[in-house]
Amino acid sequence: MPTRIPTIAAILLTGISLPAAAQNDDQREIVVTARSLKDTENDLKACLARACPPAEDIKATLAHAENQFVEGDYRNARETLARSLGRNRKHKEEFPIEVSDLLRANGNVAIHLGEADIYRLSVLDMRDTLKGALKSDDYRVFGAEIEVADSRMKLGYLDEAGDKYLQIEKQALAKSLPQVAAIARLRDLSLRVQRAETEKTAFRKKEAVDAIDAFLLQPTTGAEQFKIVAEVLKSRMDRSDGNSATTDKLIARYAALGGTERPLLFHSKPIEMNEAQAARAVAGGSDLNRIGTQVVEKRWVDIGFWISADGKVDEPEVIRSQGDTKWTDVVLKSIKTRIYAPLKAEKDGSSPGIYAIERYSLTAQYEDDVTGTRIRQRSPVAKIERIDLTG
Repeated sequence: MPTRIPTIAAILLTGISLPAAAQNDDQREIVVTARSLKDTENDLKACLARACPPAEDIKATLAHAENQFVEGDYRNARETLARSLGRNRKHKEEFPIEVSDLLRANGNVAIHLGEADIYRLSVLDMRDTLKGALKSDDYRVFGAEIEVADSRMKLGYLDEAGDKYLQIEKQALAKSLPQVAAIARLRDLSLRVQRAETEKTAFRKKEAVDAIDAFLLQPTTGAEQFKIVAEVLKSRMDRSDGNSATTDKLIARYAALGGTERPLLFHSKPIEMNEAQAARAVAGGSDLNRIGTQVVEKRWVDIGFWISADGKVDEPEVIRSQGDTKWTDVVLKSIKTRIYAPLKAEKDGSSPGIYAIERYSLTAQYEDDVTGTRIRQRSPVAKIERIDLTG
């Protein structure tokens, strides 16, 4: 029985749909349906021509911007979203959820373009829109606060992000929202693990392990189901130390339970790049040291790979791309190291696996003070942004 990837409605909010149908060599079928770029363009034009209500305008905008993004037309996707914000931002009190979705999508596209300031402001505006319209104990307000902390982490303000996660945890507990509190705490734990992996110091490693152990010893009351996430983080730390026993135990536990319906990632080595670029930027000296030399405009790939029933990854491959793809070697190398939980079998007992598709974009943030002038330049340190396209 083939595993099918369903069409996803909101690519810039949770994932994206691919206008394609394919079948790989071993007959595991992938069926994906989506409205064409021309269709969504016509829908948006028709909506605006009849002066459609804000909610319909935003829905049509998001659908078209999604398609533009999928096709690699990031700048026009951003323009589509920006124009809609110009029309609909004033309706945020009446349609806070819809306007916040628009702002979130605007930020997500902006970061793929290297527009860090637009991304930062979009996330803050999204949070403020929800905060101004919903009750203070609404989980969506707390979710937006977590997204603000996520944005600080993405932009490199790691200490600030960690402090905010822990602040959100305390505030959520005070409002009797244990699950939100657990999510915030686990975000902090994940950040600590990332820092341990990238900074590679004994201090960061001990800090991460101690924090994870503290959570496992006393998980958030009312959100005990999130303990598994901390166990995965612990196994990740152990595996980086050459100890695969905790990962093996997790795999055995999920296999005994019959597997998971959706992919649950246990382990993946991080994407490693930019050491030479970062060193050159820090070195200072000539202004040329601080100017980006790598071409990052219109550089993206869609990478597809099968996750087999036992959680192992088949050979990942670039299935669509724009521009040079030499930079993807580090991405493919990282994907190959992934270990997922065993997958649940179909009703007929077969286990075809799941086909995953992920979009990776090579970008670099725009900076105003690269050479001491006010002329915007790309940072010399390139970044890779990722969005999961799997339904």
